[in-house]
Amino acid sequence: MTMKRYRIFLATLVAIMSAAFSNAQDIEQLWATGSAVPDGTCQLTKRPDGQFRFAGALNPGELKIMTTEHFVKGTTQFLRPQLVDSYLINNGIGYAFTTDENQPGWVVSFQEDTYRFLVDTQGRKVTGELMLPWNELLIAGSAFPGGSDRTEWKRDNMLSFERDHDNPYIFTWTGELGVYDNVVEPGRFKLEGQMTWGPRELHPYVQDEDILEASQVCMGGPDNKWHVSVDGVYKITVDLFYETISAELLYSSSNLDATGIQSNKMESDDVYMEIYDMNGIRLQHLRKGLNIVKMGDGTVRKIWHR
Repeated sequence: MTMKRYRIFLATLVAIMSAAFSNAQDIEQLWATGSAVPDGTCQLTKRPDGQFRFAGALNPGELKIMTTEHFVKGTTQFLRPQLVDSYLINNGIGYAFTTDENQPGWVVSFQEDTYRFLVDTQGRKVTGELMLPWNELLIAGSAFPGGSDRTEWKRDNMLSFERDHDNPYIFTWTGELGVYDNVVEPGRFKLEGQMTWGPRELHPYVQDEDILEASQVCMGGPDNKWHVSVDGVYKITVDLFYETISAELLYSSSNLDATGIQSNKMESDDVYMEIYDMNGIRLQHLRKGLNIVKMGDGTVRKIWHR
C-alpha cells in the first residue's frame, strides 16, 4: 500500500470512527424493531439520565435497536450486540454501531408481557430482564408525621402503599405530607421496596424534585429525595413496571381554617363532595370524630361528627 493510499485509508477509518462516536454520544431517540416486537416498531422511553428504557410484551424472535423510526440506508445506525447469539435477558451485553441492517440483533426466546431492557448509552451496553412485581412499597423520610426526628429517619415508621388488586405493579398511598420542624431533612422522602434501607429503592433523578412535578422514578441510583412544596394530603401512585410516579394534592393545609372546627349540623343546601379522615384516607360517610370535608362549593372544612 502506497503512502497516499494509506493516508486515504486512515482518514476514512477516522471518519467512520468519529461518526460512530458522535452517534453514541448524541442519541436523542431509539426504536426497537424486528420479529420480536408485536407492532413491528416501538419507540423507547428516554430517561432523564440519558438512558433508554423498554417495558412491554415481546414475541419469540429477533429484536434490533435502531436510531431512526424507519430504516434509511446509510443513515440508520443499529446497536449490534458484540457477542454471538446474544439473548435479550442478560446482565449487560456491550454493543457497537453498524449501518448494516443484516447484522444480528438480540434473541428473544419466548413470549411474555413483562419484558424490560435498558440501553446504557454511556457504558454502551444493553441489559434485559423479566420484571417481577414487588411485594411491598413504603414511604420513608421526614415529610410525614413520625417519619423522623432531629437526627435520623425512622426505619420502623415507614408507611405502606396499597397494591392494586388488578395490577400488581401499581401501588398507591394517601396521607399527610409537609415540611415539619425539629426533624432532619425537612420535607424530604424516598420510597423503599422493603422495611429497611435497600436494596430496592426508588428515588427522583434530581435532588429535591417537587413531588407534584414528578413523573419518573429511578430504581436505585444516587440517594436523591423528593421534596414537598405544599403541606396537605396527597395521593401518590407508582407504576413499578413503567417506572412512573404521579402525585395529586387532595387538599392543602392552607385551605383549612385552623380555628373553624364545625359541628356536623349543616345547612340544607350544603353538599359533601369528598370526605377524608385526618390521615388522608377517603371515607364514604362522616365518621365519629374529626373529618376533613370538601364541600360542593370547593371550600374545605374541618367537621366534628358526634
